[in-house]
Amino acid sequence: MLDLSYRDLKGVNIHTFETGARYKNRKDLLLVVFDDYVNQASLYTKSTCPSVPVDWCRKNLNKQIKAIIVNAGNANAFTGDIGLRDLLTISSEIANKIGCKIEDIGVASTGVIGEYMNIQPIIQSIKNIDLNNKSSWIDAAESIMTTDTYPKLAKKEFKIDGKDIEIIGIAKGSGMIEPNMGTMLSFIFTNACIDEELLKPILKEVTTNSFNSITVDGDTSTSDTVMLISTNKAGNKPLINIDEDSSKEFIAELQKLTIDLAKQIVLDGEGATKLVEINIRSALSKISAINIAKSIANSPLVKTAIYGQDPNWGRIIAAIGKSYENIDLRKLKISIGDQLVTLNSTVSPEYDEVLTKKYMEGDVIEIIIDLGIGNYSHKIWTCDLSHKYIDINTDYRS
Repeated sequence: MLDLSYRDLKGVNIHTFETGARYKNRKDLLLVVFDDYVNQASLYTKSTCPSVPVDWCRKNLNKQIKAIIVNAGNANAFTGDIGLRDLLTISSEIANKIGCKIEDIGVASTGVIGEYMNIQPIIQSIKNIDLNNKSSWIDAAESIMTTDTYPKLAKKEFKIDGKDIEIIGIAKGSGMIEPNMGTMLSFIFTNACIDEELLKPILKEVTTNSFNSITVDGDTSTSDTVMLISTNKAGNKPLINIDEDSSKEFIAELQKLTIDLAKQIVLDGEGATKLVEINIRSALSKISAINIAKSIANSPLVKTAIYGQDPNWGRIIAAIGKSYENIDLRKLKISIGDQLVTLNSTVSPEYDEVLTKKYMEGDVIEIIIDLGIGNYSHKIWTCDLSHKYIDINTDYRS
């Protein structure tokens, strides 16, 4: 269990603010300042309509940075030259305050699309900052929330070369959640010594099986980012090769943390009441496994059936079919929990709908699709689709 008051990751200084730029009486701005320059790797939304911060960071952000700034409430997306001017104004204020270049500052925004930012309260907060007054990790996670109902954070502690390694991650996301590195923000910090050229391959590997393997509503945002930071203060032998044992150990722990954060996002999906794991086995290829899993996970008919605790497995069949992947119906097996539903292209003689319906009353539902035609597998996490999702999204402007 993460100590929610935890403050100390050597070299990482957290500052949060209640600027009032959009929200009232809540934290809405996060500034992370590093004692020394740190290595960073980032992945961004694949949306072809990216936000100003995403576009700017892709083109300008250095591999070594001194700070990160994140605002909640306004995505600074589709705001043109004014949005870019606002980003540069805020970044310049921070650069002057801490003594760095604007290209040394990671920038992210989340919130309403297509509205200009109210930057004066943000600028004033930065001007008035007391760099000795630090916030906690829970403060950091709370400050980047939008429609989230709770803050999302996780921590891992282990050893490499006898040295204590820490990884701490925060995330936000509740709606517009669809695999493809969109729809969410996550910032992950480690004290491990990692070569800057290795950070991006590590981040890509763990993101494939976590943040790119979740969906709430199939919509991809304009704005979002995952960033991995290494402060290089742990004292371990630097990780250089992705295939060495110490790198594999680090990746395994980082993967656990990113899956934890990804599941927290799905559990907080707008209006969600259940966490659903789609487990694809024995597919012809990894891409095929992913496509089938996404087809099921994004099906409104499947998701509403799960909300209604209805084991309507015909909807799962339909969702598999609309993936247009190769299927051998006689080899296809579908299970809901431990109930085998289909066998030899028809309903299994062992299937018990009463027990399956009882299982679907639970908070966590597993759907297993065994294709029986290959050696590839993939998991995607999603949630059910309830009346509350409609209520939230008719009341909140994205």
